[in-house]
Amino acid sequence: MASLLGSTCVWAVGLGPLQKSGVTAGPDKGFYLTITNPYPAARKFRAYVEPDTGIEASRVSILPAETAIAAGSSRRILVIIHSLTQGEEVQFRVCAEKVETGKVSIHARVCSRLGARRLRTAR
Repeated sequence: MASLLGSTCVWAVGLGPLQKSGVTAGPDKGFYLTITNPYPAARKFRAYVEPDTGIEASRVSILPAETAIAAGSSRRILVIIHSLTQGEEVQFRVCAEKVETGKVSIHARVCSRLGARRLRTAR
């Protein structure tokens, strides 16, 4: 078993924090996440809303959604949930992965669970 592990090098993109939530008085709420490149060379990464996680992807902006990151470096991205109605609470996941140009046998990604709640206005 050790020889199998020793002969295989596995890398995975880093994303943090893995969980974050916040409250807003307005219709939009933003979160900063950090993508980390663990590879020994620059790579391209993409971030996206995980399908079937509780929100329509069209309500979320990710800036930038795709970015090149130098070896061993990190980059902050901004995730904005739009059109929150008064009293609405949503939870969803944003995932990051290395952009692959060909077929891969291991699809490594990491996801962060985000939650946003809009306050109700006083009557």
